[in-house]
Amino acid sequence: MDIEDDSPGGRLRAARIAKQMYLIDLAAATGLCTRTIGLAEANKLKVSPPSLRRLSNVLGVSVAFLGCFEKLPESTLGERIIKARLYYGYTKRQFAALLGISERTLYEWEHDRKIPPPTPLNDLSKYLDILMEK
Repeated sequence: MDIEDDSPGGRLRAARIAKQMYLIDLAAATGLCTRTIGLAEANKLKVSPPSLRRLSNVLGVSVAFLGCFEKLPESTLGERIIKARLYYGYTKRQFAALLGISERTLYEWEHDRKIPPPTPLNDLSKYLDILMEK
């Protein structure tokens, strides 16, 4: 896939073109409107993690690729948690529910205000492992 514009919008456009899809085709396949996709391709709209998941499934590329998430920092545990959550295409609410914690707790972990205790850290490790695979 040839990417002239290495931004989220440029990657989305390149993936859509590589699949030989028009905006209307991608909209129909994802349930998103053509205006939303067009604005996202122009980098005038940030696509939500759930919408990125839908787009990535249809386009056959990873959520991380579409969101340019490999460019995010991961020097602290909090940054790694954010990056892993986004790699999987989860909102804070969805990720907190998966881990069985409150959104507030997730916020505190993501902002390095608190360190996860051993049991939730074990649950987190399977999501953090994706960062090692990149």
